[in-house]
Amino acid sequence: MSLPWALPLLLAMQARSAAVSPRPVAWAAQSPRPAVCLSAPGLWEVSRQSVVLRRCRELSRAQALLLRAPDKARARAAALLEQAPGWAEARVLRGRASLRLGDTKAALADLTPLLGEDAATVADPSALLDGGRAALAEQDLARAAQFYRALGSRAALLADRAQQVVAYLEIAGALLATEATPADDVQAFLREARQRSAGSGFTSLCAALTAVTWFAQGRDAEGQGALGEVTDVDALIGLEKSQDVRLAAGVFDAVLGLTLEHEHPELSAAHYQALAEGPLAKTALSKLVAHGRGRAASKPAKRGAR
Repeated sequence: MSLPWALPLLLAMQARSAAVSPRPVAWAAQSPRPAVCLSAPGLWEVSRQSVVLRRCRELSRAQALLLRAPDKARARAAALLEQAPGWAEARVLRGRASLRLGDTKAALADLTPLLGEDAATVADPSALLDGGRAALAEQDLARAAQFYRALGSRAALLADRAQQVVAYLEIAGALLATEATPADDVQAFLREARQRSAGSGFTSLCAALTAVTWFAQGRDAEGQGALGEVTDVDALIGLEKSQDVRLAAGVFDAVLGLTLEHEHPELSAAHYQALAEGPLAKTALSKLVAHGRGRAASKPAKRGAR
């Protein structure tokens, strides 16, 4: 028996099915859940994936606590790792929380696996930034450079412009302290920072690091040009104290030694001395020490001095 009324109903049901089925995927893509929890549409089916779903919810809650309550974030991540020891996302979250609690050794241990051949290409840029900072705090410059190189141009994916500027400055600072790094690479990251720096409070640091890079190459003319763009030396002093930008040990000494030469020669000399005695004494930055001493020697003696 023919049922002509059934055809419109069938078409309507098919259209509704086609329209509805992608929605869990779309919701997942827009949700704040960790990436690992968005991998399969079936993950939302509580009856079949209740354990994974519960862990994903807990990981999401722990991530939400990272900035305002890192101690609670670390405790939740640690609890998840007891249940699932191989869960990389929970380990990374524990490492990032440890960094914020000042436990840089534990942070570096948890974040170092991000440097794996495949992991670095999919890692959250914020996690790579934290890895670089943990390595700097542990004075592991080689590993810091690995983290910052892995971050690279992906710093543009960070949440806001000021955070991007800080990341590019830190990348440049870490690479500047690495003897084998070509100066052109350092300058490229500094250009990225400078393009985003308007209104950030980091413009003078962009210019100062650019000047340091030129002088370290022995290109004094370009260095003087960049140095002329440093408009707020006090801001540089403040940044060294606040650590809003984390630079390899000795890099701020190079920056302040250079920028304080005219207005505060005594402070400049102290920073040059720290650079000469620090971990970067045998790198290209040591050229700035000779530059500073040469400038001091060339100044006329004060009247009445013997």
